[in-house]
Amino acid sequence: MRLRWTRSDVPREEGSVSVFLVVAVIALLLASGLVVDGGRKLQALRRADAVAEEAARAAGQALQAAPSVRGMPPRLDAVSATAAGRAYLSSAGVTGTVVARGDVIDVTTSTSEPTVFLAVIGIHSVSATGSASARLARGLAQEAS
Repeated sequence: MRLRWTRSDVPREEGSVSVFLVVAVIALLLASGLVVDGGRKLQALRRADAVAEEAARAAGQALQAAPSVRGMPPRLDAVSATAAGRAYLSSAGVTGTVVARGDVIDVTTSTSEPTVFLAVIGIHSVSATGSASARLARGLAQEAS
């Protein structure tokens, strides 16, 4: 006796997808999105802080020449320091503020990074702010005397 298979005897595959598979794929995509776009947020934070630090350093180079020439402690030129800090922010492509008062320069920056996965739900960028301060240091030889 021989068995014969006909088409009606073979179970049909209709391409159904289980609910578990759909939920698992969505969860995997969400986790990937958090990793990628979370990394973008951290990158924006690091960049904002780094640019703020560099702008504060650039602004700290603006000294008044006359006191230093006379042997007095160096003093910050607030107008030049503010301009130098703003120029650095502009060259870095970051927005922010530079405030020079006394011997201290305060810089606050704001930047953003584009998103990859969050763009699907309408969030096209993540933003971050950074800040830094620089204080004019007195020379060790001057402090010792």
